[in-house]
Amino acid sequence: MPDTIQKGDTGPDVMLCQERLTIHGYPTAADGIFGSGTEQKVMQFQGANGLSVDGIVGPATWDALLAPPSEEVEPPQPLPAVLEHLKSLGHKVVWQGDYHLNLFGIRNPNAKANSFDDILGVAYTVNGMWRVHYWPGTTDPGTYWLENPMNVDGTAILVEGQYLDTWVIGLHGSYEALSQEAGVVQVYRDSNKDDILDLDPSTVQEGWFGINIHRSSTSGESTEVNKWSAGCQVHARIAGFDEMMCLAHKQVDVLGIDTFTFTLMDQWW
Repeated sequence: MPDTIQKGDTGPDVMLCQERLTIHGYPTAADGIFGSGTEQKVMQFQGANGLSVDGIVGPATWDALLAPPSEEVEPPQPLPAVLEHLKSLGHKVVWQGDYHLNLFGIRNPNAKANSFDDILGVAYTVNGMWRVHYWPGTTDPGTYWLENPMNVDGTAILVEGQYLDTWVIGLHGSYEALSQEAGVVQVYRDSNKDDILDLDPSTVQEGWFGINIHRSSTSGESTEVNKWSAGCQVHARIAGFDEMMCLAHKQVDVLGIDTFTFTLMDQWW
């Protein structure tokens, strides 16, 4: 059990308290300084949980803070536009505190394969405020694998939709990436071996297909998909991929949540 803390204290126990307040729906800057703002959030939390409202984090308050939230916590408002659109499609905004990642892809309507013309991105909060990153990438396979499918039913193309808690930090080949090890996805099967992406609902399959979220080249930026994707979601730039992986580790470190949600949407503008 962490030590009892109150206004004026500093250190890792204060930071833990601030992080847990945020997880329970009381966004608090995790700076390790127990100031008036943190005291106010502690008192709000205590009042909502039937505790003595004194602003002091003792054993009873720690027990409540360290327990899982009793119900889903509403994410901070206002939501960024991309998450508003995601919600309008009937999908869920995942949020159990700062650095809970809403990974997403936005598929370009261009049906000709082999360009990094889609968007990969993420939305998350820091101190309860939303941040959004957009990176160039592809949500489609490249020409090589369309013309040389590894599966007899055709090359996989991820179906638009939300896949909750489906990826973990794992390996793609020899390097660390987000690996589809925690859940199933749906894919179209494109079997006619040309460079046009066929999103035929009659071909949809569901299961584990190794649809990872990874990078293309080891440096700089790739301009053509080619062999980089056989259905995976692939970053065009190493910098964007590295940023995503850094945030993925941050989610695990801060929240202890080691699974990742990805939502694929069609371009809506």
